[in-house]
Amino acid sequence: MNRKLIAVGAALALAIAAYAGVSYYAGARLETETVRAVEMLNAHLSRKWSDQVQISQTSYTRGVFNSEATYVLSFPSSKDPSIRPEIIFTNHIQHGPLPAKELLRGHFALSMAAMQTILEPNPYTQAVFGASAGQSFIEAQTSIDLNGVSTLTWNARPLDYTQEATRSKFGGASLRATIGPDFSSTQGTLKIESLNVSDGKSSIDIQGAEIKTDTRIGSFDLNIGTSSATIEKLTITRLEKPTLSLEKLRSQLKLNEKARMLDGQVNHEVGSIKINQKDFGKISIAATYDQLDGIALKSLIDLNNSLLTRSLNNSPEADLVTTSDLKQFWLSVQSLLKGKPRLHIDPLLWTTPEGVSKFNLSAAFGPASASSNGIGLASNPVESITSALEISRPMVSALITQNIQNTGNSPAQAKAQTDKEIKVMLDLAAQMKIGKMEGENFVSNLSFEKDVLKVNGHIVPMDAIKTYISSTIAATWMMEETSAAQDRPDETAEIKHLDPSVLATILTAADFNFEETRDEQGDPLLRVSPGNSGAAKIDISFIGCGTDPTCEDVLLRATYSPDKPVALKVANDWNIRNRWARAYVNDKDEAVIEMDINAYGGIGHDALEAMVNTFFKIVGDFSTELKSAK
Repeated sequence: MNRKLIAVGAALALAIAAYAGVSYYAGARLETETVRAVEMLNAHLSRKWSDQVQISQTSYTRGVFNSEATYVLSFPSSKDPSIRPEIIFTNHIQHGPLPAKELLRGHFALSMAAMQTILEPNPYTQAVFGASAGQSFIEAQTSIDLNGVSTLTWNARPLDYTQEATRSKFGGASLRATIGPDFSSTQGTLKIESLNVSDGKSSIDIQGAEIKTDTRIGSFDLNIGTSSATIEKLTITRLEKPTLSLEKLRSQLKLNEKARMLDGQVNHEVGSIKINQKDFGKISIAATYDQLDGIALKSLIDLNNSLLTRSLNNSPEADLVTTSDLKQFWLSVQSLLKGKPRLHIDPLLWTTPEGVSKFNLSAAFGPASASSNGIGLASNPVESITSALEISRPMVSALITQNIQNTGNSPAQAKAQTDKEIKVMLDLAAQMKIGKMEGENFVSNLSFEKDVLKVNGHIVPMDAIKTYISSTIAATWMMEETSAAQDRPDETAEIKHLDPSVLATILTAADFNFEETRDEQGDPLLRVSPGNSGAAKIDISFIGCGTDPTCEDVLLRATYSPDKPVALKVANDWNIRNRWARAYVNDKDEAVIEMDINAYGGIGHDALEAMVNTFFKIVGDFSTELKSAK
């Protein structure tokens, strides 16, 4: 009997020791994965929000069965010197393979860890803790399985607090989500019960908001899949201004990836529009797009994020868009057009109790070269357009009558004035042959193909259109460059040969330090100080110049010295998602990124400047990519 007890005790002790060992190993692996996850999250935030938001791990205490980690979410760009904007979170972690918290919730599958996340009080969040009776505003449970998949069950408490004459009433929120390893996919739902913010002069009230996502990170670091958002009711109230009420707002975005091209669709709907309780009907739009170059689209999205960050960091009066931004925009548009993108709006609907108006459009675009100064396009990229517009006369009559009545006119006066205005508009449309009445609807059809514009089957001379556009748009792409534009000053003349002085001027203007020397072949070489770009060295090499100080080819190369060898997958993934520069690993296990510039046939000075600036932006982006891959 004693031997049996001893054997059972030994087996139990061995099982406990084995479980402790597995649990300790899970804790060690989780700590390593946590550090890597923070780096990846910061890399993601830097691409989306630049220096707006950062997260850092301030402590990690690991035990056999339990660990504790503290994180700080900070906002470095805040200009308020009176308070340090930080949000502190603590994770209480139970290691796998069978965390007690998961067992108590009825989950018996093997897992790596179960975490409870709570918000810690500090001066920045004291108002939130005061409004929630000293309790954490967020109560979050997260489980991580052995494959690195995280399941989130997060809840936010209702709050009602006032700060600097602004009262915020929050009805609570919940998040249920599943996140794939390395943030590779997201599937979940965020629900917000209600939110009301008022300062006594104006208020915004949101009821029943919900955000859903089922996406994965694609080859171009974009969210491939479906995302949607709904708001049951949105009300905006301002003193001495009409009250706007919108109900049943729906929005959905789908994005698909096929090799280097993207396609998808967008749907938006407002189920009810009311101004001072008067019904203005509902609006919906459905649009599809395809043949979008993934690299070019990503470049445009990055530029948009950069401008958004600047707008948050600067005053409204600041000049946020630079010449370099404009050149980058048009370079990306030029690249996007090479894929011959297409757009379909089918349909845009406005429905009121009196009638329905709708608009359909199909447009196809083709390649167009950039203007010599790097801003705008040298030719019209629109290959074809077909559109149809139907406007309900009863609908327009009711809307105009309602507006006239709001100025103090009687219903009879408003009706008479409305009929008069509609007759004038219809007569003008008939004279200009831009539309006709079909029953109760005004109908207009437009088509453009092979540089021929037709409205309702009648050809409209393009010269008149071009004259109008050139008189209203300073930098139009609808017209070919005129002879006057070709007689531009020397600083915008096309460069036929590249030499160090041209690049030196661009580098100096951008505040880069550099020195001029020659390589082993005797060709000019500019060694640029890497600064905070993340690269170990940056060289600009002039290829095949020989004794001639000028040449037509320039190679821009940045070399990195990582702490450990870089996997080839990092470079390969980069090359799939990016067109402007190529990445590889040299024979010293150093990551390298290169970009070519050539002046065959001539290149504009501004276009050259934009390409150089693009390269240095890529150097920083690739550095971030390397850090997140470690």
